[in-house]
Amino acid sequence: MLMPDNQNMDDKEIQLRAGKLGTEVENGSEADLQNSAERPGMVVRRAPLSTTAVAEMLGVSVASIANWIDAGKLKAGRTPGGHRRVRAEDLVYFLRRQGLPIPEALVSSAPKILVVDDEEPVARWMAEEIKLERPDFEVRTACDGFAAGDLVASWSPDVVILDLRMPGMDGYEVCRRIKAKPETSGTQVIAVTAFYSPQVVRDIAGCGAAACLMKPIDIAVLLTRVEDALHGGSTEQTHAQAKNTESPLCVLA
Repeated sequence: MLMPDNQNMDDKEIQLRAGKLGTEVENGSEADLQNSAERPGMVVRRAPLSTTAVAEMLGVSVASIANWIDAGKLKAGRTPGGHRRVRAEDLVYFLRRQGLPIPEALVSSAPKILVVDDEEPVARWMAEEIKLERPDFEVRTACDGFAAGDLVASWSPDVVILDLRMPGMDGYEVCRRIKAKPETSGTQVIAVTAFYSPQVVRDIAGCGAAACLMKPIDIAVLLTRVEDALHGGSTEQTHAQAKNTESPLCVLA
């Protein structure tokens, strides 16, 4: 439970604490603000953010973020586990309404996609196909769970495309570790497997994955799932949808 902190912090104090964060924004009408959460020339990081990540980004306490959410100032959703998540677009909208600069951490030159598969040719093929279809994406590969964990920590990808059957640390454990840490829990995970089954879908859903796709991979379908994940697809229906696994292209979030 979050303890009350700075409940009476006004907009002036918000601005003082969040000042000099990055890209300055101009004032505008309500419609202008809502329609310009992602302006031309500025790519907003799309992976949903934890309240801890938002607090660190703005230089305020987690309790302050909770207070803004409770007051209806900042829009947020919840994971199946009850943890709050803030979409980058909603945070940008909040900052613009307050007349505040946008943190550099919200601005990226391109969405970051990490492809993880212990078969290097497969990982490279997926990365090349994604890059061919979406040259604006930044794509990297890792060939084991430990290398994937290092890249998630150091590079902060928005989406991880994760093979489940790997030696050493398998995809389930990689996904659990990504979702367990506040600083990486907003990273979206798309599982891929040649051993698709309803039980596999349920298991990876329980680890926090956004989707589970069956190999061989249809790149068009994979890209659709990546786009969904980048736009912060809702996670409230994860477990409910995991029960409906007749299709080998199961969306979990």
